[in-house]
Order: sequence, then structure tokens, then C-alpha cells
Amino acid sequence: MERESTKMWEMGFVPSSDDTFSKPAPGSDEPQQSGWFRRFTIAAYKPYFDVDTSDVLDRIKESLFPFRGDFNEKTATNPDLYGPFWICTTLIFVAASIGTFVTYIAHKLKKKEWNYDINLVTWSAGMFYGYVTIVPLVLYIILKYFSAPSGLVQLFCLYGYSLFVFIPALCLSVVPLEIFRWVVAGVAGFMSATFVALNLRAHIKSAGERWFLIVAGIFLLQLALAVVLKLYLFTVTV
Repeated sequence: MERESTKMWEMGFVPSSDDTFSKPAPGSDEPQQSGWFRRFTIAAYKPYFDVDTSDVLDRIKESLFPFRGDFNEKTATNPDLYGPFWICTTLIFVAASIGTFVTYIAHKLKKKEWNYDINLVTWSAGMFYGYVTIVPLVLYIILKYFSAPSGLVQLFCLYGYSLFVFIPALCLSVVPLEIFRWVVAGVAGFMSATFVALNLRAHIKSAGERWFLIVAGIFLLQLALAVVLKLYLFTVTV
């Protein structure tokens, strides 16, 4: 299975939004539709949510072992958006809850007035949903330009699961030690960046001599996300 998936990537036969949108969902009796109209039907998105709990948990475990670099091969035939959606949603909830709790305790200890910051929710939602949508989309366009094999949904799936490591990292940010928070953010960022970079490296090599620059950019951008999260979500100001 893994060898077949790898060949699919190398030959460019990667499941993409265009491929799936042109076909009815597996096992569906719905008539086949073509063109942009199908993109606005529920049936067009069913294949991306055709996973169960064990599938999602297995993929989460894969994201916590970044040096394996075989996530894309294992999900090539069935990339999902279910896991990435709930990972981002959970991150928003955890970021808002932990951030509110930590700032509340900090204000009470210093006997200062505390007010709930609704911007924490909106900022987190914009950050996580925006990042996992815009970055894969831009990368997809870049890879298409360099004629490198890529699947848009595959990239959404990869980036979505790469953010899971920030959930336990945010929970650990309750520890009131600034150096500890920097270490946690750094480790989480490194794991996430390594997971994405190693899974894309083998496929981006077909982009020619510039493949290393693309992988380095992917790695550094993921680290930059960790720094932004540290400065905004892992930092408590009173």
C-alpha cells in the first residue's frame, strides 16, 4: 500500500480536489455531476469525512512521531478534513480556556481587576483556521508552478494534523515559568515543522534544484507559527 501511494505521488496521480469533485461519493447512488456546480453540493465533500475515530487517532499518533515521514503515503488514498477541522476547533477552545484561566489567576494574585478578553477567541479562530487553509493553498499553487506532484486535500490534511502537537503545548503553558513556556513552544514548533517538512521532502524533490529552498521555507514558516503562538498565547501580561 505504501509503495503504491508513493508511486502515485511521484507520477502525479495524487487525490486532489479536482479529481474528487468530478466523481460521486463512493457508494453513493447520486447521479454524477460535473463542473463547478458539484463543488457546492454536500456530496462533493463526503469523501473527506469518510473516516472513523480509529483512523483519526492513528493519524494523530503519526503526527507525534515527525521523523517517520510516511504520513502522506499512509493517507494518500484517503486524506480527510474531519481531523484537521476538529484539531483546529479544539485548539481554539483550549487556547481561549487556558488563556482565560491563566490571566484570571495572574490578575487575582496581583489583586487587579480582570476582564474577559473576547479577542482571544476571535484571534485564535482566525489564526488556526486561516493558517491551515491559506498556507496549504499557497503551497499547492507553488508546487503546481514547479510541476511537483501535490494534492490540495492532502496538504490540508497534512497541515491540519501537524497542529495537534500545539494542544498539549498550550495545556503546559499554565506553568508560570517563562523559560519553560519558551521550551514548550520551541519543542512543539520543531516537531510540527519537522513533521510537515519530512513528509513533503520526497515529493518536492521533483521541483528541481530549488526543492531544498521550498522545504526550508515550509520548516521556517511552521517555526514562525510557534513563535507567534508563544508571544500571543503562551505569554501572560497583567
